[in-house]
Amino acid sequence: MSHPKYAVFTMDVEAFSHTECVRNAEYDADADLMDGFDAYIRILEDNGIKSTLFTVGTLAPKIADRLHRCMKNGHRLALHSYDHIAPMEQTPEVFRAQTRKAKQALSRQFNTPVVGYRAPCFSMDARRLEILRELGFHYDSSHLDFLPASHTVKLDLSSFRKLRDGIFRKDGFYEFGLAKQRLLGFDLPISGGGYVRLGKWDVMKGLIRRHIHTCDYYVFYLHPFELTMEAVPKIKGLKFYDRLYLHAGIKSYAGKIRQIIEMLRRNGFQFVTFEELTEILNRETSPQ
Repeated sequence: MSHPKYAVFTMDVEAFSHTECVRNAEYDADADLMDGFDAYIRILEDNGIKSTLFTVGTLAPKIADRLHRCMKNGHRLALHSYDHIAPMEQTPEVFRAQTRKAKQALSRQFNTPVVGYRAPCFSMDARRLEILRELGFHYDSSHLDFLPASHTVKLDLSSFRKLRDGIFRKDGFYEFGLAKQRLLGFDLPISGGGYVRLGKWDVMKGLIRRHIHTCDYYVFYLHPFELTMEAVPKIKGLKFYDRLYLHAGIKSYAGKIRQIIEMLRRNGFQFVTFEELTEILNRETSPQ
């Protein structure tokens, strides 16, 4: 018997100033580009989709009205670090302290359990994953293992049980990976962000179609600036790829997202939040 198919739409809710390639650059700090957040939520709500919003702790108070409105409409809140520092740049002790602080603050401010985490830059190892379990998180979604990406390491999940392609469980804690597909001998991420936005669309669309025809789980993510209608600041001194990452493909990304949603719907995927998916999987794996 085949599994039900699940798609999870998420956002890494961070300010433009948190973007890795501009953290230490000089630019117009007033350009938060959070209109892209609003645009993404409109796309999802037009399609009846609830999302998981991985939010940077220090940003949350500044956009509290937006987050409260989303939660009222059924979207869920999760953590995207205290201040968008890649966990592998921190000692385990600092990572533990800042993650605990941010988790408690989010939960208190928004009166909701904060049970999910995603690392900036998908920067996660087994030691820090264990810290998340110890802090009471129910799941993490940092499993990318795309080593060319900044701060990314090979995440050892050997102590986890594989439930499906991309979904792993250990003592009630889940690791939700992001999708990749083989192209010219390389595994290419296809779950969103700059990978889908910058890639040649006919190629990316074909890879995503292949994935959803052969797999029963898919995750999509992006950042607020990727759907902005404002002018993205031009920052001096950036490398060519970083300039490309900040400016290319933004105007056409909303249309691509709608096409991905339609492909998933045609192929029988159910749209759920990560919080809902953990509950579903708990029921599936509980003793009868």
